[in-house]
Amino acid sequence: MTDGKIRAEIILERIIQETSEIFSFVFKIPGDLTWIPGQHGIFRYRDRQVEEDKGFRIFSIASIINEGIMMFSTRITPESTDFKQQLLTMKQGEVMTVEGINGKFKIPDYNKKTCIMAGGIGVTPIRALVKQMESEGVSPAGVTVLYSDDRGQFAYEEDLRKAGETVNGLEVLLISDRNIFVQKIEEYTKNIGNESAYLISGTPGMNAFITEKLTKEGIEKSNIITDVFMGYE
Repeated sequence: MTDGKIRAEIILERIIQETSEIFSFVFKIPGDLTWIPGQHGIFRYRDRQVEEDKGFRIFSIASIINEGIMMFSTRITPESTDFKQQLLTMKQGEVMTVEGINGKFKIPDYNKKTCIMAGGIGVTPIRALVKQMESEGVSPAGVTVLYSDDRGQFAYEEDLRKAGETVNGLEVLLISDRNIFVQKIEEYTKNIGNESAYLISGTPGMNAFITEKLTKEGIEKSNIITDVFMGYE
């Protein structure tokens, strides 16, 4: 088994455009490379130079080992860094490296209700969590995914909808209105309260806003898990 701290080489298979600005990068992996859903890694180019002060980015891993691939996704615009711009020029067969696989963003107990709140590209680790439930045939006590994007462009939409239809105990809501997103959170906390775990994955600002909102609603901090999502820069 490859230690997450050891640098491993991964080979690009394909690039998928998920939305107008979100792209997924799919890699072949060594057979001994392992991770668990919700973790992230440090990604570097092997044979490219980057015109900025650091030559790496941290991305959440969107795939699970059972898929036989490693995938990360990120938002790329004309204003994005050189590192991100170069991702789009990669060719099939090019090599990146990954190391430092880590993170504890996961569903703590399938026997306890869980509300997962994701915004924009923050949905990346959520795909892995949902795929794992689907792959293992898990029937959770009740997992609700609230995925918000103001533009109504949802990465992994087909995968998420399919999982919501096939996994007993999983509900997936794709929300394009921020007010409705907040309303759904309020309704959930009012009905379920501290009988649920709460997972938040989004921009630092979104994470702080929802965490503050939950605590004001009486949710104990021990029930709140926030992903330190670093793929925005």
